[in-house]
Amino acid sequence: MKKAVTIQSIAEQLNLSRNTVSKALNGQYVPEATRELVLKKAQEMNYKSLNASHIEIGAKRYRILMVAGKPLININYFIPLVKSIENGCYERNYELFQYTYALNRTPFSGFAEYVKELNVDGIMAIECFDRDFITKLVNLGKPVCFNDFTASNIRLNKNYDVISTDDEKSIFYIVKYLGQKYNVKHFTFVGDRTHCLSFYDRYIGMRRGISLGIGLHSDSHDILCRDESFDYGNPEAIRTEILKLHYKPECFICCNDFVARNVCDALKSLKLRVPQDALVVGFDNVPESTAVVPEITSFSIDKDFLGREALRTLVNRIENPDTPTRMITVSTTLVLRESTNRRHF
Repeated sequence: MKKAVTIQSIAEQLNLSRNTVSKALNGQYVPEATRELVLKKAQEMNYKSLNASHIEIGAKRYRILMVAGKPLININYFIPLVKSIENGCYERNYELFQYTYALNRTPFSGFAEYVKELNVDGIMAIECFDRDFITKLVNLGKPVCFNDFTASNIRLNKNYDVISTDDEKSIFYIVKYLGQKYNVKHFTFVGDRTHCLSFYDRYIGMRRGISLGIGLHSDSHDILCRDESFDYGNPEAIRTEILKLHYKPECFICCNDFVARNVCDALKSLKLRVPQDALVVGFDNVPESTAVVPEITSFSIDKDFLGREALRTLVNRIENPDTPTRMITVSTTLVLRESTNRRHF
């Protein structure tokens, strides 16, 4: 009697693990080239459990447009994220196009014509936070996945999703932790909370951490540099704003690591020591967090996973356009460093 074809026998023929073959046959993620190899071999061997849906998985091809609100190539946070999206498209044999939309310089009509000519299946939007642009983008009728979103109240037609990090809970936790560990009573948020949804959620996380985490009045905080035009890359300008604070600075919750690094430089110019005199917290865990002394406590984001999840979300939206809009949150990992560690002092 002829021996039945199994996942194990396919794996042996291809010199792959059984787990890899199983994933390929069950629609789970494997590189597209590997999936096609497994499907082809399964057909050749007359694998009885192979059905039409398996074959269809390897046959789909999409045209994806990645639009960014600013150039991303030299920004440490975005390099692995964009690379992940590029790799995901390459592995699945999707066509990927990239477009930088310069707000107030690029006519939307020109961008809309570009989208029409490309006839893309879906759009990946990164660093696109302008309310008017977002509205026009969604109204093009193409499936869209936003990586982060506007902080403005906005209600749009369906056919888009938003993927972001667990910002509010992350900052809530660190504020509660530092408040209880070091009896910190005054926190200062550094960044434009209206810039994007993630910054706003980090600010809200700080406020909730103050009131619910450590039981203080929610107004026990300052906001440094409320003006969106403020130069957060200028330590001297930050120094000037620190001198205007209503309270003695105790803990700075910064919107990201780039800002946190400049806060540390500003504090140093004021002869305030980190962490002895003031604690500093960043976000994103990019190289800026370890490029200063002391190194900065931050929240690590799996940027490779974030990119791949964004691509999967967009493809799901392309294939299921009537699905309700989703807000997908990816967890972060706290990385405690010297900027919040007073145990040696």
